[in-house]
Amino acid sequence: MDGGRISGRLLRFIVLAALTVLSACAPRGSIVVDPVAATVGDVRPILVATSRVPAADPAVFSGRIAPGMSFAETEISVPPVRKPGTVTFPRGTPDPQTDFLVVANRPIADEAGFIRAINAQLAGKPKNQREIFVFVHGFNTNFAEGLMRQAQMNSDYATPGVSVNYSWPSAASVSAYATDREATLVARDDLDRLIGILSRTNATDIVLSGHSMGAFVVMEAVRQRAIRDGQAGFRKLRSVVLLAPDIDVEVFRRQMRALQGIDVSIFVITSSRDRALRFSALLRGTPDRLGSVSDPMRVSGLPVTLIDLSAVQTQNDSLRHFKAATSPVMISLIQGTGSIGAQVLEDEERKSRFMAAGVVFQDLRGVARAPFAQ
Repeated sequence: MDGGRISGRLLRFIVLAALTVLSACAPRGSIVVDPVAATVGDVRPILVATSRVPAADPAVFSGRIAPGMSFAETEISVPPVRKPGTVTFPRGTPDPQTDFLVVANRPIADEAGFIRAINAQLAGKPKNQREIFVFVHGFNTNFAEGLMRQAQMNSDYATPGVSVNYSWPSAASVSAYATDREATLVARDDLDRLIGILSRTNATDIVLSGHSMGAFVVMEAVRQRAIRDGQAGFRKLRSVVLLAPDIDVEVFRRQMRALQGIDVSIFVITSSRDRALRFSALLRGTPDRLGSVSDPMRVSGLPVTLIDLSAVQTQNDSLRHFKAATSPVMISLIQGTGSIGAQVLEDEERKSRFMAAGVVFQDLRGVARAPFAQ
């Protein structure tokens, strides 16, 4: 018995040590406000909904769980001198040529103000680009890191519509996996509420995406809506994109049961070379996680699109855990698709075929029609 406990502790230590070594080279993200950066970088407006406790500048929001959601409107300057797929934070004196900087950050008092801010941005968009793109970050992510990652994706992929960042209270520590997992139970309720708020805006469609543990938050939120409201809860929510989801495959099957008969497209972005998910599976004593599945039979019978990025090379991502955002190959492929737009996620003919036929598998040759395509 004691030997088994020691073995379990040793396994956890090995996994945490490996993750720490792999992620140690990158400095933690921080918020640095520099209005002058607006004249240098590619300014990306992002609206924020968060379950984090507000903090003093420069953090803006902490890793602690708040009693309710807060809202804000931000503008991020994406620097012109950087490699595609990368997010660079200041290591000394901020440089708008090379660093991601905040141009403006304005708190929003309540839901009504948040809806007004979204509608104001939507009003400035062409009629065919009045969708909302929601991004939910993953494990071990502070507020700045999740926000800047979305700004990077927006800039690299020229994401249309209005961007909303849902920031849940991750402790932002590689050793706080259990703490983050508990925080997702709060996050799923607030994300469910956020979907309802966004459905009351003037947007035509909502695309909801989650990375890693954030994908678990996404699936739990949509599962709740399906159980409570049925199809009525998905009036504008058209597509769900799970990026390297840190979800047990059988748990995912159970989550999908609640979505039976719901008209929503589910895209699962996977890679069998994902090191973070490999460690997550090892920690649990399971063969894989949903985000590391490459065999379509693992999700057979489910109305999902499985997009395997195992063959895609990446840079500046030692864990190979966010290929959809960090791979220059992915960015090049998707930028080369022209003006396809978010209709890739809204194609009714494709959607009905997915719902009828079950899992659809796409390998690297189908990557150019992956989510984020323009």
